[in-house]
Amino acid sequence: MRGNIALAIVLGIVGLACLVLAIIYFTLKTNLLASGHPIRHADRAVVLTIVAIICFVGAYFARPRRIA
Repeated sequence: MRGNIALAIVLGIVGLACLVLAIIYFTLKTNLLASGHPIRHADRAVVLTIVAIICFVGAYFARPRRIA
């Protein structure tokens, strides 16, 4: 089975973006995508971390493999 390099790259980029947003949500008090006072959004950070992990696993399985 051949891998899809474009899909692997896209999933890697999406995973990296989710990971960066998760770090922002974990560490900074922000009202990004939320109304009201700036607070830490741990629940959103956890969800973004899970999405990032799923994207990285998908990128791993989508990458082309060498046949030995």
